[in-house]
Amino acid sequence: MTIDLSSVDSSDEFALEREAYIKKLEKERAKKMIEQKIGKTKLPKKEISKKLVSSKKPEKKTQAKKGVMLSGAIGDINKEINDINMQKKRLNQQIESMDSDLESSRRAERKLQEKIAQLMEKEALLKEKKKRISIDEENLSDKLSKMEKIKSELSDI
Repeated sequence: MTIDLSSVDSSDEFALEREAYIKKLEKERAKKMIEQKIGKTKLPKKEISKKLVSSKKPEKKTQAKKGVMLSGAIGDINKEINDINMQKKRLNQQIESMDSDLESSRRAERKLQEKIAQLMEKEALLKEKKKRISIDEENLSDKLSKMEKIKSELSDI
């Protein structure tokens, strides 16, 4: 069983997930920066939200980390796909092997059925021959008994 991934537009889904993840990271980073700048004094929420909105430019280091993470994820996915393909290949080989075993078993069964049919024909011929021989034996014993009778009559004369 193969899964056709061509119909799924994974690039759009992946892009949306990536954007959401990037936004989340940016918000967290902006929040930490604000906390560091203000120290223990807290700014009103309006100022914090303005700072979060204004910090939309990601840093080069973050982009590099994201690229490394994405390439690692893609590498993991490729490895899993290769593993699945290897499992699929092994299963297909097992199926082919079983198919050939099944086919050879069917051929052997047909040969044995043919031999059984031949033996049954021979058995029928032998039974018929046995019947004829027993009839011939009865006829012969009748003739012998008649000859004995005639012989005894001749010896009486």
